[in-house]
Amino acid sequence: MKKSDRMSDGIEAVASADEKVETSGARRLFLLIAKIVVSFTLLAYLVTKLDFTSLAKLHGDVVWYILVSSIVMLAALGFMTVRWRFVLMLIEAKNYSLRMLYEFYLIGSFFNIFIPGAIGGDAMRLYYVSKAYHLSKAKSLLAVFIERVAGLFALGLILMFSLLFNETIRSRLDFGFTLIAVSTLGMLMALVIAKYFIQKKMTIGYKDMAVVLLLSGLGQFGDIVISYIFVQYFNLDITILNLMSIMPLVYVATVVPVSLGGVGVREGVMTAGMALYGVDVSDAVMVSFLLYLVKIVIGLAGWFLYIRSGKKEKENGYA
Repeated sequence: MKKSDRMSDGIEAVASADEKVETSGARRLFLLIAKIVVSFTLLAYLVTKLDFTSLAKLHGDVVWYILVSSIVMLAALGFMTVRWRFVLMLIEAKNYSLRMLYEFYLIGSFFNIFIPGAIGGDAMRLYYVSKAYHLSKAKSLLAVFIERVAGLFALGLILMFSLLFNETIRSRLDFGFTLIAVSTLGMLMALVIAKYFIQKKMTIGYKDMAVVLLLSGLGQFGDIVISYIFVQYFNLDITILNLMSIMPLVYVATVVPVSLGGVGVREGVMTAGMALYGVDVSDAVMVSFLLYLVKIVIGLAGWFLYIRSGKKEKENGYA
C-alpha cells in the first residue's frame, strides 16, 4: 500500500472516530436534557397540587424536624458504610478506614442528588476506594454490585413483611397471603441464585449474606423513619408500617434513570403511595419535598468533602 493511501485511510479513521464521539456526546446531551425536562415537568405538576393549607402548617419548628431527620440519614449512611466495608473485606482484606469510606459515601450522596438513577454516587465511591486502597476496578465494582443487589432484596423483604399486616394495600392491589408467600419464596430463591454467581468471583457464605442483608435493611430504613418524622409533623393518619409498603417502591422508581437524580419520580410515587391511605395529596407532596430537602442537606456535606478531597489530591494524592 502506498504511503499516501495509508495516510488517507488514517485520516478517514480519525474522522470516523471523531464523528462517533460527537454522536455519542450529542446523544448524552439529549438524554440529559430529556431527564431535566421530565424532572421539572413532574415537579411542576406536584407543585400545582400544593395548597396554602398545607403550606400554612409549616412553622419555624420544622427546622428541628429537618435536623433530627438529617441525623437519622447520617446514621443510615453509617450502616451502609459498615456494609460496604464488610463486603470489601470479603473481596480483599485490607485496613479499610470506616471514616474514609463514610466520607466517600457522603460524596456519593452529593452526586446522587443530580445524576440520574443514583449511579453517579456509586461511580464516585468506586473511583475513590480504588484510588485510596489500590483496588482493581473489577473488585470495587463487585462490591458496589453486591451492595445494590442486597439493597434490593432487603427492600423486597421489607415490602413483603409490611404487606402481611397491611390490609389496605392487600385489598386494593388484590395481594393475598398466598401471593406474599410465593413472592417471598421467589426472592429467597433469587438470592440463592445471586449467591451462586457471586461465589464465582469471591468467597461468601450464607451468614455473610445475612449480615449484608441486615445492614442493608437498617440502611434502607432511614428514609422510612424520616418520612414518618414528617408525617408526625403534619399529624397525618399513616403508620410506619404503611410507609414500609411505600418507600421500597419509591426507591425502585428512583433507581430507574428517567429523571435527574430521581427528582420528580420519587416525589410522584411517594405522593401516590400515601394517597392510597387517604392522605391529602398536598400533604403528601410536602412530606416528599421535605424528605428531598434532607437529602440535599446531606448532599451539601458531601459536596464540602468532595471539594476538600480535590484539594488534597492536588497536594499529595491518596496514600
